[in-house]
Amino acid sequence: MGPLDIPNQEYDLNGSTQQSDTQPILLLSTERSGSNLVRSILNAHPEITAPHPPETAFPWRNIASPEDLSAEQRRKLVRDILINKRYSHHPLVEALDIDAIAERINRADPKSFMTVHEALYAEYADVTDSSAWVSKDPSIWDYIEELREYYDDIKIVYLVRDARDVVLSFKNSNAGQYHPYFNAQRWAAEQGRGQELLDSELGESMFQLQYEQLLQNPESVVESLCEFLELEYAPEMLYYYDTDDAQEAAGSAAAFENLSVPIKSDNFGKFHDGLTGAEVKITEKLAGEELEAFNYELTTSEREREEFEFDVERYEERDRTLTRIAAYEDWLGQTDEKVRRYTGRSFSTYMILRYGLLA
Repeated sequence: MGPLDIPNQEYDLNGSTQQSDTQPILLLSTERSGSNLVRSILNAHPEITAPHPPETAFPWRNIASPEDLSAEQRRKLVRDILINKRYSHHPLVEALDIDAIAERINRADPKSFMTVHEALYAEYADVTDSSAWVSKDPSIWDYIEELREYYDDIKIVYLVRDARDVVLSFKNSNAGQYHPYFNAQRWAAEQGRGQELLDSELGESMFQLQYEQLLQNPESVVESLCEFLELEYAPEMLYYYDTDDAQEAAGSAAAFENLSVPIKSDNFGKFHDGLTGAEVKITEKLAGEELEAFNYELTTSEREREEFEFDVERYEERDRTLTRIAAYEDWLGQTDEKVRRYTGRSFSTYMILRYGLLA
């Protein structure tokens, strides 16, 4: 097997290969849905640690299996993951011990990508004296089945936000694509997947959290969330903005500045003023079925949506233009953040070469 031939790890659904007894919690959502707010709220619970995801520094589908690496290579892999994370735009608050994480991986049998995932979080939970940890990696959608099969008792917090506000947030941020057409497509696809998971046997392990309900009734929603997680409700969770973690995140990028203030109960429905009529039609035509499934009221009629025609070629060109403009403005206004983003991408390429082609 070549170094880039990623093996299909076999898991026993009736008995996980989880090594640690800490409780894994997944925060599943489309980006720009308020996941950093929910992560900060969870992180304020005394029993939970919810760091900025270290696995985003691990290009795990593009490197050799940890089973095929030597012990020294696995240690260097951990070292490079932590170096990459340290210089990312969201570094970990607590320092982690390379040798301690490598030892966790070396003790595991078999040694899979999930072993690395667990070793990072379990060590962070130990360092912060926590009994549960949260992963909010945006790419969880791509490997949720592996996570479910690896962990013995996984809990999933499924966060949903109005697609039109998500589309607006992407339009105003420097993450992902800019044109509503592509982000509405993404939102609809991921929420379709989320509905499938809710209807599957995994649904019993999922807590559906509506972003707008959290804003309007934060205490009751967070109390219900704690009950689902089988943890005592901690009032300080609603004072997340006082924590060092939230303050540091708020200062790292303009997109996270709301983490430094209490929940804004009216921070929804902004698309009414922020999107054009055409952009709303695009979003509702692409994601209308999923919006209605989550009880969001559409603003366009069925006839309007049917008669509206997409111009994908024009959308693609517009997206390229918006991307170039945003990149230029980011370099001028947020140079440090852009440097960290580009450095992280370059380091990920190095890791693919170092632990893939050259493994």
